[in-house]
Amino acid sequence: MSERRGRPRPWLLVLALLLVCLLGAGVAWFVRDSSRPSSCEVVRNDARVEKALGDRYDEGMACAELGAAVKAVTMGQAPGKHSLGQAQAMKDVLLAVAESADEADGGLDAGLRLPLGQVLADYRADLQENMGLTSAAYVRSGLPTKPAWEDGAGVHVSVDWKTTLLPVVRAVSEDPGAYAVIRDALTLQGAEGLVATEPDSTGSELSAPAARSAWALGNLDGVAADVVRDLGKNRGQEWQAAVLAELSAAGDGGKTAIPAFSEDAAGHLVARWRADVNDKGAEALESQGASLFGAWCDAVRVTGDDREAARERVESGQKAARREALAYLD
Repeated sequence: MSERRGRPRPWLLVLALLLVCLLGAGVAWFVRDSSRPSSCEVVRNDARVEKALGDRYDEGMACAELGAAVKAVTMGQAPGKHSLGQAQAMKDVLLAVAESADEADGGLDAGLRLPLGQVLADYRADLQENMGLTSAAYVRSGLPTKPAWEDGAGVHVSVDWKTTLLPVVRAVSEDPGAYAVIRDALTLQGAEGLVATEPDSTGSELSAPAARSAWALGNLDGVAADVVRDLGKNRGQEWQAAVLAELSAAGDGGKTAIPAFSEDAAGHLVARWRADVNDKGAEALESQGASLFGAWCDAVRVTGDDREAARERVESGQKAARREALAYLD
């Protein structure tokens, strides 16, 4: 009996060996993963960022300091107004942030999300051009080697949507406040485009401004869907609730006055949509392009078959952009 109890059991030896191997693999994974720098470090150490920040650069700057410095060198004194140097700094930072994902550990540092979201929002005209039905000029200038440019309409900057801007917007949008800032900016840009449309336009001339806006908004729908999917059910619901609170009429479930179209045309359209968010929740985001277009048609008394045909194009465009953005992010 004593000899049987002292005999080694092969299955115990195999189990012990497996545990040792698993423990070793886990330690190796931890060491390898923890040795990777954060995205803040990668962006800070990028030569393009150092050049963009100029005298504001400090190799030991914290993430919050880096975010503040990026805002300082990319944003002008007046909202949406930029010099060529600021626009080029913007492009260099976007390229660095997009490329940091391959080198950094995890997603974009929390300290960079809101500042970058605010910078993107300040470039709302360029943002819509890059995220919407992109013009040929923006496509050509989206190459990494192409600089920011200036023409009779002002200063412009472009990056490739799929390889640069989409990954940055997705990374920034982990912060619901940053996502809401970007969505607010594109909402105002779309409203201003509608206000500039001639009410007696027909066909594609009637639908084009709304369609460009809706495509950009649909891309944001795709980003939101991807964030919620990755966060999981509970955290995804919390993220969505925070976004809706930011975008609703008063940000806290309350109501705010809607200005008269004759006094503030773009503000009227934006306020009507924000009230829709308060009433309808996420549904108001998914139908935003058509909703803004419908509010503008009501205000300027556009009716008939042209209105309905344009509304259908706008609605289908937003849905198509959402599907495309999600496919890129998979």
